[in-house]
Amino acid sequence: MKTRIFKKVVVTLTLLIFSMVIAFGAATHSFAQNNSESVLNTLQTYAASKEYSKAAQYLHTLYSDGRIFKFGVSDSAPIIRDNGDGTGCGLYQGVDAFPNGKPTVYFYYGGMTGGIRTGSGVIINWSWNSDGFEDGYYSFEGEFAQDLPNGTGTSTEVVYYLYTNITNGTYTNGLEDGVMVESQIKEVLEEFEYRDLTYTSVGGVRQDKTLDVADHIYQQIRDYGVEDSCTKEEIVEALRNWSILQGGYIYMYDPNYTNVCNHGFGFDEEDGPFCNYEWCVWTTDGTVEGVKHIVK
Repeated sequence: MKTRIFKKVVVTLTLLIFSMVIAFGAATHSFAQNNSESVLNTLQTYAASKEYSKAAQYLHTLYSDGRIFKFGVSDSAPIIRDNGDGTGCGLYQGVDAFPNGKPTVYFYYGGMTGGIRTGSGVIINWSWNSDGFEDGYYSFEGEFAQDLPNGTGTSTEVVYYLYTNITNGTYTNGLEDGVMVESQIKEVLEEFEYRDLTYTSVGGVRQDKTLDVADHIYQQIRDYGVEDSCTKEEIVEALRNWSILQGGYIYMYDPNYTNVCNHGFGFDEEDGPFCNYEWCVWTTDGTVEGVKHIVK
């Protein structure tokens, strides 16, 4: 008799615990759902009014207090809201990592059909420096198809009080694909320097411009009247050797740097022509490039 009563008590307690677990899980899911809805509302308001800096700062707050990780965003399960009017928004897992090592979570707002990003849209996230501290924000505005950037787009990288880089071009499945124009705005002693540079990407790989740079340098040498001091082949070799030390090859340069006595290309009285490459060229290791957070 006692054994039967004991069994009934155990079964009853088990059912009670099981019910409590289900109830707790439902409450937790409801809490996360309600909170994610509030977060999406706030972010969509900022994005719709193009207040990308505020959206990024809000995302950083969610990261700092840990809320961003409580929504259960994963690569296979973004938090999406289809507004039913051809637009939608959501929190998506990126391919890179936050300073704490966890996968990034970025925000999207724009065209959406059946939960798929389609048409014009924007992605936003905060940026951090090598020490893991917030130092700016990143946004991409462009055309989406098949849930990825496909078509023309503009990426903007802002580092507070230092510089802004704005890159315009075409993208295929999130990858740079074609001629890209990078506009650099640099803040120096409360004044701004501007320059527009171009490079070409094929399937996300930025193309080698070493020969173009060598032509530009050699032209400067000829204009200076000392072309006998070196050959273009020697310039190409010097450029490639220097680029290897930087970890890759030259993909972009500033054709407006022509002051041979200052930055860019100079001359040494004893050794002849030399190049301060770092002032006027940019190198890459050939890594596939594209929309940040979507493409590593």
